[in-house]
Amino acid sequence: MALYRLGRGFPLAPMVAGAALLLLAAKAHAWQARISDMTAAVPDWSYSGERGPSHWADLNASYAGCASGLLQSPIPIETAATFFQPCTPLRFRYRSSSLHLVNDGNALRLGYDRGSFLVIDGLSYELVELRFHVPGEHAIDGRIWDGEIEFIHGNNRGDLLIVSVLIEAGNRANQTLRRILDNAPLLAGKNAHGRNIGVNAVFLLPTRRSYFRYDGSTTRPPCEEGVRRYVMESPLEIAASDLARLAQVTSSNARPLQPLGARRIERFCTANAD
Repeated sequence: MALYRLGRGFPLAPMVAGAALLLLAAKAHAWQARISDMTAAVPDWSYSGERGPSHWADLNASYAGCASGLLQSPIPIETAATFFQPCTPLRFRYRSSSLHLVNDGNALRLGYDRGSFLVIDGLSYELVELRFHVPGEHAIDGRIWDGEIEFIHGNNRGDLLIVSVLIEAGNRANQTLRRILDNAPLLAGKNAHGRNIGVNAVFLLPTRRSYFRYDGSTTRPPCEEGVRRYVMESPLEIAASDLARLAQVTSSNARPLQPLGARRIERFCTANAD
């Protein structure tokens, strides 16, 4: 079998393969950067005052969708008005990640190492970042929860998928969250790295994994729409003392509820915690 070569002594196939891998890596970096810029720069918007949610669209032309968008998040979810669907599990294929934390002044954010995926309907979405909110953003049957964690996912096609886990303060300590809080930077514009400190986001998921699904947006500027939103029905219980510590880092950072409009909310059961 002939082996094609480029020049003397250099196999062509490995060089082509290497170039292809570099191209794929560049594309992956591009979509990850669009979804999650993990720099410690403090954004030009806030959750209160003259740079708060009601003014976001006026701060930057790229934020116009925050006011004009028709598919904005978060939303109020009324269980009785949802459309029940067959059991379809969200398959969380998460690995452990080194600790990469940023306090950007508006949220505590956990950047995630490559290689962790959510699989749904035969499609894979890579986990890029977690964002922590106090109080929660979505409401279920009129209740705003004590907090909320956004699991930000994306893929090379440019699709965004966000899973929201609601937080309920109680007596049960979550050791993964506690590890994050023990290393969280308290000052805006600061970051923290723990190469030898591992966290696995799967331990920030509730055991019961029924969920709601709707078409929405990101909940921070530029309020990008076309996001596949999933909201876990059951909350994650954490220690009340840890909620207080989280609030100390984030302050109040929940976007107000947005109009549901004509959108359809689907409710899915799952047979087990997959």
